[in-house]
Amino acid sequence: MAPSTEFNDRTLPQTASRPGEGALAKLWSKIKLVVTRTVFWAYERGSWQYDLLVLAILMFIFLSPRTWFNDRPTLQLTDLRHQQGIVDMGHGKDGWRYLIDARLVESFAPLKPEEAIPVILKRRLDMPFAVKVIVPNRDKNHVVLGYTVIVAR
Repeated sequence: MAPSTEFNDRTLPQTASRPGEGALAKLWSKIKLVVTRTVFWAYERGSWQYDLLVLAILMFIFLSPRTWFNDRPTLQLTDLRHQQGIVDMGHGKDGWRYLIDARLVESFAPLKPEEAIPVILKRRLDMPFAVKVIVPNRDKNHVVLGYTVIVAR
């Protein structure tokens, strides 16, 4: 029988590492751990890391400028002074709702608003309709800004 070869040193040979390389690897592993826990929200509730994440989110929500998100405000009644015309507000159980600018109604000067509004809507709508209600919308100084008109089609 052939003689067996015994291993006296049972460890694999190690490559020589440079000084400071182990510290860099430890730092990188800690950074990866923090990023992983942050992305997957792995911190316990009530820990300082969790509180820091919540604080960062709240700061982003309340301190980021509106222009980043192209946020457009909803149309307010005072905006009708800058946009002359008719705004279709949709329909409900009582009929179709329109918001008509007071300047447009006033441009039909000899006619009263009750007479001018059907003429204006007739130009806009291509179907027969009947005006149910006309409600003037006023600001705090009682100036008429527009009219809410409910129409049955």
